[in-house]
This record gives sequence, structure tokens and C-alpha cells, in this order.
Amino acid sequence: MLLVHLTLDPPAGGEPLPHDTGSLIRACATREDGLEHVSVHAAATPWPVVGVFLGRTDLASAEATAERLWRRAVARRPRLAAWRLRRAEVPLLRPELLRPDGGET
Repeated sequence: MLLVHLTLDPPAGGEPLPHDTGSLIRACATREDGLEHVSVHAAATPWPVVGVFLGRTDLASAEATAERLWRRAVARRPRLAAWRLRRAEVPLLRPELLRPDGGET
């Protein structure tokens, strides 16, 4: 499973990300997408982030699938188009930051 971050630019007017964005993305998914979970971080700075967990092993495929899910959500709810998709990418993690002692995993 891979986590893809959909990083969004909020609209100029400061409109909040709709509270049901995660549910909407889930509703847009097909079995082929392999969607496992959606996590919305509307207050993340500097940009809001939607985490899309996909049952994929290929980075490019996961990122393309997450972007397609966003585009489908925008098609179903056009007001989401005010939120520009900056990027859809698997975040790089530093394993040493995941362990309290800073050691290798």
C-alpha cells in the first residue's frame, strides 16, 4: 500500500475545504483504483493535504490514480475546482525520524 499526498492550493477567498471531501473521494473510487483509506488534513500548512492510501506498489501508478480520484471528485462537485491541485505525490520519509532512538529500522 502506498500513501499519496494530494497537495492543494486554497482559493483566494479563503473558503475552507468541504468537510466531506474524503467521503466524496471514496465515492469516486472504483475497485480498480485500489483505494484503501482517505485522510483529509484541511488545516495543514502551508497547503491543505488529502492523504490517499492505495493498494499499489508502483509509485507512478499510485500518483496517477490519486490524481484521477481528485479529478473525478472535482467533476462531481465543481466548486472543488477552486482548489488547485499542486501535486499528487508519494511523500519521501526519513526512517530515522520514525524511531524514537534515531536508529535504523
